Amino acid sequence: MVIFHLNAISAAIAPTELAKAIEAESSKGILLLTDLPKAPFTEIQAVSGLTSRPDISTRLNKAYSKNLVHKDSFANGKGGPNVDMKRVLDLSPERIEAIRKNDPDLQSLIEEGALGKSLAYWEDLRTGAATKIARAVADAVGSEDVVTDVAFNYRMVDYYERASCQDNIDSEVAPRCGEHRDFGSFTLIFPSHAGFQVNVDGEWMDLEAVEEGSAILLFGWCTQIRSNGRIPALLHRVTDVEGITRRTSAVLFCAPKRDDTPLEPIVRAGEERVYISGILAGQLRGSMRRKWQKREGTLNREGMILEEQEILATNMMTQDDIVEYTVKSVASLVAASAK
Repeated sequence: MVIFHLNAISAAIAPTELAKAIEAESSKGILLLTDLPKAPFTEIQAVSGLTSRPDISTRLNKAYSKNLVHKDSFANGKGGPNVDMKRVLDLSPERIEAIRKNDPDLQSLIEEGALGKSLAYWEDLRTGAATKIARAVADAVGSEDVVTDVAFNYRMVDYYERASCQDNIDSEVAPRCGEHRDFGSFTLIFPSHAGFQVNVDGEWMDLEAVEEGSAILLFGWCTQIRSNGRIPALLHRVTDVEGITRRTSAVLFCAPKRDDTPLEPIVRAGEERVYISGILAGQLRGSMRRKWQKREGTLNREGMILEEQEILATNMMTQDDIVEYTVKSVASLVAASAK
C-alpha cells in the first residue's frame, strides 16, 4: 500500500504560527505534531488489564452512567464482523469527578499506580499542548467558539491480540477501528505502532510509524463545518500490521461541550458557502452517536432497532450519510422559518 507522508510541525511553536501551519496543510486535514510529551504506553497497557476486570469495569461504568467509561464489546459478548476489536477506557475531567463522587472507593485507583500516572499525563497534555492547539484551530478556522466551549476527552485504547478471542469466530475478521470521520474540533493520536490509515481521494494509504513524542493531528466534522470545508474531517481507520500482535493508542479528543453551541461556518471573501447557518453541536453529535456506538458494539437493543428501521427507511449506512442528512434537514428548517 502507498505511504502517505505527513508534514511535521513542532508543537512548541506559538499558536499563531501553528494556526498558519494548519491552514497551509488544510487541504489534507492532517499533520504530524512533534515535541510533545511521550505517551505512557506501558502504563496504558497495565490500565487496560486492570480495568478489564469485571469488578472494576462495572463499577467505573456505574459511577458515570451518562456514557460508558470502559468498553470491550468482544469480552462482553457483543462483538461482530463489523464491530471494532479493541478495549477502550474513556475518561475526562467531568468523568473523573463523577467517579470520585459516586464511588469514593475508586479514588485510589484513579490517583495511584498506572492509571494515576496516565491521568497525570493527560492533565499535563490538556493544560499545555492541547490548549495551545485549540487556540491555533480557532485562529485557523476564524471561530472563537472552538475555545469558548471546549471539552477534552482522554481515550486509552488497547488493540489486544486477536488470539485472545479465539472462541469468537468474528475475531478473525473484525476491524480494529472501522473507517470513520471524527465528530469534534480536533483529535490528537499517539500510536505505539504503525497501522493507522487515511483515505485520500478514495484511496487508502498507510501512515508510517510515529516516533515517541509525536502525534497525528486531524480534524472532525465540527471543524469542517466551521471552516466552510477548508479544513476537512479526514476519513481514517486502524488495521493490523504484520508482526505486531498488540498495539496501543493514546487519543485526546477536543469537541464542543454544550449541545447549543452553533457550528457557524466562517465564509471568507471569494468563497462559496458550503454549509448553512443553524447547525448546532448537539444536533450533529446526536445524529452521529448511534453509528459510532454500533461500530464500537455499545449500542443497546432499543438503539439497534432504531438503527435497523432508519437504514430500511433511508438507506443511511454511514456517519457521512447521517451528517449529510442532518445538514440538509437543518437547511430545510431554516428555509421554512424564513418564509
